Amino acid sequence: MEYRPLGRTGLQVSAVGLGGWQIGGTVALTFEGLGTVAHGYGRVDDRKAIELVHQCEDLGINFVDTAPIYGDGHSEQLLGQALQGRRDRWIVCTKGGHGATDGRAWTDFSQARILSQMEESLSRLRTDYVDVYLLHGPKPADIAKGECLDALRKLKAQGKARFVGVSLGGNHLGVELCRRKLTDVLQQAVSLTSPAAITELLPTARDEGVGIIARGVFAAGFLAGGISTATPFPQDDRRSWMNEDYKRQLSSLAGKLRALVSPDRSLAQLCIRFVLDQPGVSTVITGSKSLKHMVHNAKAADLPALSAAETEKLRKLAFSC
Repeated sequence: MEYRPLGRTGLQVSAVGLGGWQIGGTVALTFEGLGTVAHGYGRVDDRKAIELVHQCEDLGINFVDTAPIYGDGHSEQLLGQALQGRRDRWIVCTKGGHGATDGRAWTDFSQARILSQMEESLSRLRTDYVDVYLLHGPKPADIAKGECLDALRKLKAQGKARFVGVSLGGNHLGVELCRRKLTDVLQQAVSLTSPAAITELLPTARDEGVGIIARGVFAAGFLAGGISTATPFPQDDRRSWMNEDYKRQLSSLAGKLRALVSPDRSLAQLCIRFVLDQPGVSTVITGSKSLKHMVHNAKAADLPALSAAETEKLRKLAFSC
């Protein structure tokens, strides 16, 4: 496993990390304007999920990302159990600002809510601190109010979060946060379906020493090679209600990418390697409930960088989508 600096934090993170959404299990939440929908990736065996975390550690993975809304707290609870006796071997990231109460999702970036939500997360994670704490998708208006930034400063001063940052929606907000030196770490979609971050965010983050956690590398699994528009998803899987046109677009892109697959590099590994090759990316988080998949994902960190010709082909495909 390759290890990379997480910006200027001094932390060394595995190039491939573990995303904790998938192990959150089955949950249905009610969102304003959307209704009640599945907000997870289907059933999970808790015992196997805990074993998966331990096995990822054996693979050299030391970074895990979660959030209170993943499984309505269940992802954090499972990680809390899995990391007992081995907390110091992991770099743990969770988030705040999104949550759910009695099955209804809410968004609240007030200082009071962020501080109280952190206490809930620490309790579920069975720890007294997290290594990285992120605001979970705030809008520019939330940042402008300043309360959430005050909360981050307070959590850092209290030692409950070693480093802080934002899980982004738009890249422009990330650029502003970097330039104003308000963040240690940013999480953003960086992938063949979200290539804008490569030119809009990564150069500024790199110049300012801000660590980048890349998410969404498989676009809900469609670019990993195992699913397509024909794949039936159970009702407790959030992909069961995804836009059909979007699923067709993802499947079409996956088909085009297969031209660059080789016996030594699968489609999933190609997607991971493309993101890891982008200057400034610290870690790529890949979520799964399968050890087989995580072993496969972890191997991408040991593969050679893509050639200039391969990268150019991929960029043309991505930027034309």
